[in-house]
Amino acid sequence: MIVDTTTKESPEFAKLSLAGAMQLDLQQGRFWRNARMYCINLLLTYDDPCKANCAYCGLARERQAEERTFIHVPWPVASMDEIIQRLNSSSVARRTCISMITHARAKADTLAMTRRLTAETPQPVSILYSPSIAGKDYLEELHRAGADKIGIAIDAATPELFDRLRGKGVRGPHRWKVYWQRFAEAVEVFGPGEVGSHFVVGLGEREEDLVRGFQQVRDLGGVNHLFSFFPEAGSALEGLMPPPIDVYRRVQVACELIDEGLSSYEKFDFDPATGRILDFGVSAETLDRVIDSGQPFRTRGCKGCDGEVDCNRPFGNSYPGPGLRNYPFKPNEADVARARRQMTGEEADPADRAVLPSQPKRAIVFAAPNMKQYKIDSYSNRGRPNFLAASVTGRGCGLLCDHCKAKLLKPMIPTQTPEALWDFASRVAKQGGEGMLLSGGCTKEGIVPLARFAETIARIKQQLGLKMAIHSKFVTRPLAEALAKTGLDSVMVDAPASERIIQEVFHLKDYGFANVEETLNLLEEFGLPAAPHLLLGFGEESNRAAELDRILGILEGRPLQSLVVVFLMPLPGTPMPKPEPMPLREVDTVFQRLRAMFSDCPVFLGCARPPGKYQIKLEMLALKHRFEGIAFPSDETVELARKRRYAIQFRECCCAVSLPDTKSE
Repeated sequence: MIVDTTTKESPEFAKLSLAGAMQLDLQQGRFWRNARMYCINLLLTYDDPCKANCAYCGLARERQAEERTFIHVPWPVASMDEIIQRLNSSSVARRTCISMITHARAKADTLAMTRRLTAETPQPVSILYSPSIAGKDYLEELHRAGADKIGIAIDAATPELFDRLRGKGVRGPHRWKVYWQRFAEAVEVFGPGEVGSHFVVGLGEREEDLVRGFQQVRDLGGVNHLFSFFPEAGSALEGLMPPPIDVYRRVQVACELIDEGLSSYEKFDFDPATGRILDFGVSAETLDRVIDSGQPFRTRGCKGCDGEVDCNRPFGNSYPGPGLRNYPFKPNEADVARARRQMTGEEADPADRAVLPSQPKRAIVFAAPNMKQYKIDSYSNRGRPNFLAASVTGRGCGLLCDHCKAKLLKPMIPTQTPEALWDFASRVAKQGGEGMLLSGGCTKEGIVPLARFAETIARIKQQLGLKMAIHSKFVTRPLAEALAKTGLDSVMVDAPASERIIQEVFHLKDYGFANVEETLNLLEEFGLPAAPHLLLGFGEESNRAAELDRILGILEGRPLQSLVVVFLMPLPGTPMPKPEPMPLREVDTVFQRLRAMFSDCPVFLGCARPPGKYQIKLEMLALKHRFEGIAFPSDETVELARKRRYAIQFRECCCAVSLPDTKSE
């Protein structure tokens, strides 16, 4: 079981990477494209932090972050007894790797953990070794204890960058010469091919610098492991973007050619001004063969006796999706074709753009539609009719859901006839408004009766040019057919993460997830811009994960305009009891899954969520997982976004239609 990180320390306890914990069934989750984590990465854990201060690292002693993470994810803590038990019963784990940190107890504890693992588990053990606190004699102790491979994280490819990002420049203990001396000593102790480097692409080096480093590792008898820079929030380099994908792909190919002995640094040709690789020093046939194999684009790490990489670290330096940097499995033909296009610049990663640490690293929308009066220290939407809400049923509703009882309809402008809707829209346009949300009470079938307003909606779009968003729980075929030619900007529908919400809260006892799926199918069939609202925060904890899997399976892979995350919030005076807030650790895991599953779709934190400190934590988790927008953010969240150098855009319309652009605030 996972235990409290504040009271349990190594060597009796260790942190596991989130992927490793998932693979050992210590954490719930799902791997993209059925990847598997073959190496269980363990990290020493102490109440006091690492004494190093590397500018890009999540463990840096001066990192400012609301949650201590490493490589973008939390590392849960488990007892070594539990880890060993799970390793012995695992049919997937092929290796264990212990990561040292710069800490006074790290040497003794790593040695003790190595002895236990090699004596009590069938998997071989690697060590990610810290050269700054241990010399050759310690390497020999690790070898005698049973470790078979060593990793050394050089990371920065030049002495100048190393010193600036890991050494004196950040008041850190690491030194370039010491790292290379220890690397040579590790090869002496463990043998050729048993010691791996770590290089990080995108820290300010040139492609030529990396190729020179790969060759130095090869000449010493080592092998190269490669990562793309992936900024950690709160670190000194949080504002630096990952390297352009074409750069990373070229460097991956160069690394493969050198490690396989097919080329060498001296055979490469580089642009003298930029250091960019112009020629790999091999024939066109050899280059094509290597690229077509897909091997350069796979994760590089410690290999097993079968020659396959054990330490495949799924999604360790990019989000899953088309911009994936390292494939944790063998790439298929489509993957290789994409990698080839990326390498030549024919296909760019949407995230690619050169950003200096002092510049905004990405845009975020803070939505503040005028249907609700909103004022914080830095912004107010009061006094403007920019984006208002209207109800086609007035205050009437056929469902009277337990959490609402039609109270949400009271502040909406009643427009119960097409003529009333046109008059209201004309006033909004005349006053300079941007658009409106059209909704109302639901029928017994769970739809808002909007079909008879379709012609008026189309007229508003054509003659007044307003943005038009509608909201209905579900959509039927007649309604979808009526709305198909209106030119709507967004169709918001409900996607509850529990069938109990539909049946017990919405009073639709014969309905369920099948109706959500039917609604989304209809929107897709008629080309309507779907913005489903994923409704969280209800249901038995034991069933939440299974039901979430079901609803995400319905949503995944669809051409959504956006995905809006909201939480079930009973209004005052309604019969529904206030549900217990979803644990923040669980929310964190859900948000991480959403960002991975919907990497090509804007994800927003909507306006319905618990108030107070919990709301602020939700918003900060949305920032952490790089949601594209947040509705009605708190002062604290706006300030944190500024600190992280976001390009902030306040928009006075619903978040579902507030897609970010490249302008800053």
